[in-house]
Amino acid sequence: MTTKICVCLYTVVTVVAGAVHSKQPRIAGGQDATKGQFPWLVSIQATNFVDGWHLCGGILLTPEWVLTAAHCLDSEKPEWLWVVSGEHDLNVAEGTEQHLLVDDFIQHPEYTYWERPYHNDVGLVHLSTPATLDEYTSMAPMLADSSQLTEGYCVEAGWGASQDGVTAPSILQWAPVPVLFPDYCEAAYPNFTPDSNILCVGDLNGGIGSCVGDNGGGLACWDSLSSLYLVSGVMSWREGCAQPGLPAVYMDTTKYKDWIISIISKSVHKKTQKTEGNSRPFISQ
Repeated sequence: MTTKICVCLYTVVTVVAGAVHSKQPRIAGGQDATKGQFPWLVSIQATNFVDGWHLCGGILLTPEWVLTAAHCLDSEKPEWLWVVSGEHDLNVAEGTEQHLLVDDFIQHPEYTYWERPYHNDVGLVHLSTPATLDEYTSMAPMLADSSQLTEGYCVEAGWGASQDGVTAPSILQWAPVPVLFPDYCEAAYPNFTPDSNILCVGDLNGGIGSCVGDNGGGLACWDSLSSLYLVSGVMSWREGCAQPGLPAVYMDTTKYKDWIISIISKSVHKKTQKTEGNSRPFISQ
């Protein structure tokens, strides 16, 4: 029997639960998210398979694939990691979590780990334990074209610190942040090399935005065509923690969709060849 497998990347697959309508910035660290508000956001953790320690955020693309920042995978091995979906409070087992084992990860072939900000700072994590989709775990709705995001408010979320030198809150935090022209990032960081693959994000007044521990997480931006918040960026780098005049650098996920689809398509093709002979997957773009 032949089976068609649809990889629904860059097609709206779900609504961001609890989508944010407020466009007013809040204090550093944002505010507590509700359970299921960001069902596509996962916690990538170092683990001994009893306990886990949050390293970075990630974006669930399919039940078997997570998108994150490539630098989150530096010096790691798949067998040292697990991915927790449905996470809300890192310190409390709330019954919504799924602990998903990792058997492989791939960093972008042109990722430059020796430069700051990083270039092509994206990576894919493959789950040997596929996620079960439910109210608290769902695939990310991805933006297909970021050209309309030159300026405007987006939403970022993560388990990162709320300010420099302070222990990160255990409950998932979120906050609205503005998307800026790339010139702001170029001006903020003296050694910044212009990069058409990034989004410059942050309140130039400081006091709000991503920090240590938020890396790898997703930026969800309002898309007027679909009237939804769609994931548009992967948190890569910033200097300090929501400091004035120092915005965050996100990788623009729309610039990497061909690479992402290629990697996932090859994986699905190999899997279906192995289980069903020469049947080919259907890839929806």
